[in-house]
Amino acid sequence: MKQDMDLEKYAQQVRQGKNAAALEKLASTEEGVKLAAQVDGERLTQAAQQGDMQALANMLKGILSTPEGKSFAAQVEKAVRDGQ
Repeated sequence: MKQDMDLEKYAQQVRQGKNAAALEKLASTEEGVKLAAQVDGERLTQAAQQGDMQALANMLKGILSTPEGKSFAAQVEKAVRDGQ
């Protein structure tokens, strides 16, 4: 399926990108771990594989509606922008 290939290609680019280490570091922080625990990984994977953008958007909105999610998103944005 083309969407699966596109998602995998994007994931590979993120893993190999200049900001990969910074993003991995953020994901392993206490805040990152807590936010990840709030996400249903199986549901996320299924939505991504099926290209269900509405489900993905709803999950993201749920995370970003919290102060912790907003703070974490700002940190991710900074890491991507600055490579830190």
